[in-house]
Amino acid sequence: MSHKPFKIPKNPEEVMAWINSIPLYKADHPQDLSFKSQDEIRTVQETALVKQMERLGKFSPYYREKFKEWGLDYQSIKTLDDLEKAPLTSKADFMKDRGESFKLDMDFEHVMEYILYEITYTTGTTTGMPSRFYNTTYDMFMQSWIFRMCCKICYLEPDDIVMNLFPYHFIPHIGYYKTFHFASAVGMTMCWGFTGAPLPGFPYNIHRSMQEAIDQIERKKVNAISGIASYIRRLIMTAEEQGKDLSNINKLQALGEAVPKGMRDDIRRRLQGMGADDVYVCNAFGFTEAQTAFQECSELGGAHSGTPQVSYFEAVDENGKRKPDGEPGLLCITHLDRRGTCLLRYLVGDIVAVTNKPCPHCGRNDQRIVTAVGSTYGTRTKELMKVKGTLINPETMRDAVADTPGVVEYQFVVTKEKADDPYSMDMLKLRVGADKGADLASLEKVLKEKVKKAVELTPKVEFVPLSEIFDPGATLKVTRIVDERPQE
Repeated sequence: MSHKPFKIPKNPEEVMAWINSIPLYKADHPQDLSFKSQDEIRTVQETALVKQMERLGKFSPYYREKFKEWGLDYQSIKTLDDLEKAPLTSKADFMKDRGESFKLDMDFEHVMEYILYEITYTTGTTTGMPSRFYNTTYDMFMQSWIFRMCCKICYLEPDDIVMNLFPYHFIPHIGYYKTFHFASAVGMTMCWGFTGAPLPGFPYNIHRSMQEAIDQIERKKVNAISGIASYIRRLIMTAEEQGKDLSNINKLQALGEAVPKGMRDDIRRRLQGMGADDVYVCNAFGFTEAQTAFQECSELGGAHSGTPQVSYFEAVDENGKRKPDGEPGLLCITHLDRRGTCLLRYLVGDIVAVTNKPCPHCGRNDQRIVTAVGSTYGTRTKELMKVKGTLINPETMRDAVADTPGVVEYQFVVTKEKADDPYSMDMLKLRVGADKGADLASLEKVLKEKVKKAVELTPKVEFVPLSEIFDPGATLKVTRIVDERPQE
């Protein structure tokens, strides 16, 4: 059975027509706050904020002490503008006890608020030790609503058959586990890739291969895929080389890293070569502290909050001063309606631009994180680096290279001109895995010009096998920037 073709809505009228064509979404629509007026949204948000501040003041071990240290009466924070009274919370603050003091004390008067339902973990900490992130029953029930609104934003439907390609990893992370939560929230059918790298010390091979995932997608006529963007693309390339029939695929959740327009177009072209019609490539922006991924209603059109009553975004400067609408700043999130791990003005670690303007594509009035540099919604603050004395944003380099025809994989390496001399000049290398049949001399010239235009540095281009940059069987996703310089 072939899946019905999917026509991507192009304007608010078509979006609403699509919503009304799905009985579940049509029935839910009166409760969808993102379509209410901005005044209505703000009223609900500020009502929730007052209640959340009371929870922090009474039940949060961390913030109880901080309010005393700051000399701040939590009851004085009643509006979204009042949030600027509170200092920022950093990742270092959260990691001091691996997140334990940010979990609310149990309120035994409310059973849904104290029953611990799930723990996920942050990854990539400097200590190498992941921090726990707790969800109570209330949080999990709320997430079911959040995921339903997320699916509604990115056009996932109850009749879709989705393949979960996130790796089954030794750290319970939101990619793998939240995929089956959002599928269950709308009643989609789910298939499991169950991919991942073997865990040293575990005696049995429990993971399945990329090839097995490809075969499942073809055999079960999967039409939607969710996973890490670079892994999805490599899977599609492999299926293309094998002449597979992936004609049912019409929706992708390509997450975990930025997916520039050129990469989306490349994925779409390859799928259409295998018989697919139009394909919607969604690059939602997610992070553990939100316990969800914020979805696009149009490609590169902005990452919608979707449920503005649950969390609030700010783009701020180093002192916590809010940036003007649409101006890049440090992303911080405030939970408005949570019970497990709760955060106030928490710095996520990304530079983003936040807009409160209505979305011209779908008509929603919720907050959106919009592209600030190239094709990405957020640049990791730790990735900003100096090369030859110039502070650069690697995202501008990534965007320039990823949109270049003929480039399959790529990786920037910052090193020294003389490996044995730490004081020699910095050197920028660009390692490229090229498409078969590409004119390498012409491609090298184009890449040098594009990178120089982006960051005023000319890279040394090296063409290498794809597996030297990204081996899907060994790593979760591509490392795009490697700094090999001696660390002071």
